[in-house]
Amino acid sequence: MARYAVIHGGVVQNHALADDVFAAAQGWVPAGDSQVGDRWDGHAFVPAPADLDALKAAKNDEINAARLAANFSHFEHAGKQIACDQLSRSDIDGTNGFVALYGALPPGWPGGWKAIDNTYVAIADVAAWKAFYASMFAAGNANFAHAQALKEALAAAATAEEVAAIGWGMEAP
Repeated sequence: MARYAVIHGGVVQNHALADDVFAAAQGWVPAGDSQVGDRWDGHAFVPAPADLDALKAAKNDEINAARLAANFSHFEHAGKQIACDQLSRSDIDGTNGFVALYGALPPGWPGGWKAIDNTYVAIADVAAWKAFYASMFAAGNANFAHAQALKEALAAAATAEEVAAIGWGMEAP
């Protein structure tokens, strides 16, 4: 008994175990390392082409996830890295809401924001707060622009290899 490829219309539909005589009578060929969906050209198996649309959809999701992760990691302000995880972002947005409503920093304001290295960035007044918040916005906007550039490259990709080569860490074309 050996493993054979069951082929219809030049495409491997299934695999079967059979003896040589039965397999030959059915028109089956030795399966080798073929997979269901591979093409049979009469001499060799050719891997099935990748579903480019499915690969592009998965890569688009990967780009979106990378942008979200970047937005919720950190941003630079006054030469310091500022945490922008979900908790930190909630605190930043809450403070910004207060500043937007009242035009002043909240009561008990500590005079700055703690950076990732546990030092403080001075934020003494509303103008300094606006600059701080603008730094966060700029980082998010840069992440958006990078994602859009990657998606433009993705739209232009014509092969599975071109799709696979696109990733968050690359320079946008």
